[in-house]
Amino acid sequence: MDTDRYVEHGIAVFANWGVFGAIAIGFLMEGVTREAYPLSLVGVAAAVAGFVGHLIVNARFGRTFSRAEAGLGLAAVALVVLVFTVSWLASSLRDTTVWTGLTLIVALIASGFVYLATRFGVRSAFSQIRGRSGRGGRR
Repeated sequence: MDTDRYVEHGIAVFANWGVFGAIAIGFLMEGVTREAYPLSLVGVAAAVAGFVGHLIVNARFGRTFSRAEAGLGLAAVALVVLVFTVSWLASSLRDTTVWTGLTLIVALIASGFVYLATRFGVRSAFSQIRGRSGRGGRR
């Protein structure tokens, strides 16, 4: 029975990100292509909504983010930052593209910090990021 809930949780998470991720990518690409910042903002909002949807799915199934989910999320944000930075430095991006990239990065990082602050409290959130010492604590 526990395996069924694990599978259901995975399906719900994939469905959530399948919907909101596709919307986010579509509006981000369309906004950058048309140089329409409001369209890009819809994409950023969809990415944040996907994160909120993931939180709702986790709450429904009584779970938190697994290490794999947290690692994948951090890797995805790092990839976005890396690709944006390299693109910005290597070519002359249009203003709409720069503002879209900066808005997306700030929104994703802020969402992570808001989650940590609401889940663990501000003081405890810092220790969750930093980890505990190797003397009997977890890392």
